[in-house]
Amino acid sequence: MNLSYEPDGDLLEVIFDESLHDAEQKTYRLRDGLMLFVAADSMKPVQLTIVSYRGLAQLPSFYFNGWAKLKATDRKKLLPIINSPQVSTFVKLDPKTGYGHLASHAVLEPFALAA
Repeated sequence: MNLSYEPDGDLLEVIFDESLHDAEQKTYRLRDGLMLFVAADSMKPVQLTIVSYRGLAQLPSFYFNGWAKLKATDRKKLLPIINSPQVSTFVKLDPKTGYGHLASHAVLEPFALAA
């Protein structure tokens, strides 16, 4: 796992599996500025991109408007990935309400040291 944070753009990129980076991917926009990239054939998480990370992380919760726009079949395929330990370290989502939140800045500190 690799983390990249760009303070000027408040952009956090989490690369879960670099070996899948060249694989064909599907992009799921969970909300404006929050995208999850998944390997098309294996449905494994490849990358999570969060624009305005610090701002979103400070909110107690927010609506994942992109989640609501996904087809039911896509939500069903995507839910185990979102609930996986890799992704849920950064994103928490209640699939019934469409609301969730991001992990706090404190969660990122150990990752930043390891990166």
